[in-house]
Amino acid sequence: MNVKQVLIEQIGAVTITRNRQATKFKISVKPDGAIRVTIPWLASFRSGEKFLNEHLQWITQTKEKLAKKPVVSKLIQPGHLFSSRNYHYHVGPADILQPRIRYDKNEQRVYFEYSGNQPIESAELQKVLLRMIENVLRFDAKKYLPERISQLASNLGYSFQKVTIKNNKTNWGSCSSRKNINLNLHLMRLNDRLIDYIIVHELVHTVIPNHGPGFKATMKKHFHDMEEMDKALKKIRTGIFSTSIM
Repeated sequence: MNVKQVLIEQIGAVTITRNRQATKFKISVKPDGAIRVTIPWLASFRSGEKFLNEHLQWITQTKEKLAKKPVVSKLIQPGHLFSSRNYHYHVGPADILQPRIRYDKNEQRVYFEYSGNQPIESAELQKVLLRMIENVLRFDAKKYLPERISQLASNLGYSFQKVTIKNNKTNWGSCSSRKNINLNLHLMRLNDRLIDYIIVHELVHTVIPNHGPGFKATMKKHFHDMEEMDKALKKIRTGIFSTSIM
């Protein structure tokens, strides 16, 4: 068992998770109040609980700060939404009855259109548009990312079992102990060098499962500007919006 739930009187339920890539103990408090403790793979759950109890005051203070922050709901609006590797994404009304996707391959644009009689703020339309947008990203990701990871693995001397494209909300990619790699479909919103950086990151994990000195040294060989790449990624959200409609 790699996950354990504990109940602490002062803060409520906490999830303790063993992670193969973790090199140290870590606590995260989500905006919804969920608390997670991540511990190294070989660490005991007892040590995780000890670490948790040592930081109860910090957790309580963090939960109070998050509770005071206003909840910002960002909706899809008409106009240019973002650009991906292949297309510029646009949303707008049209003289149609049902939402549709329209491509302009000459200008590398994709339009997500909806009936002008339906308010774009409606929860139903927001969900439909978001699903359409993510489907296009997934379609493009499946055409590009599996081929690119195969190229990079061959060029750099790595091997993996299979690659899966997912709509991850919290990470750009992951690698299992069986060398199965997951890549986020939102990679298509990054430039080619950042895409390669994420892919190589996961390929290195097929050999080095953690983020220790050996991993960092290997990544540094592939990307001398590793620190700059990490800084660039921290400025980009993995999802399109952090809203309840997702």
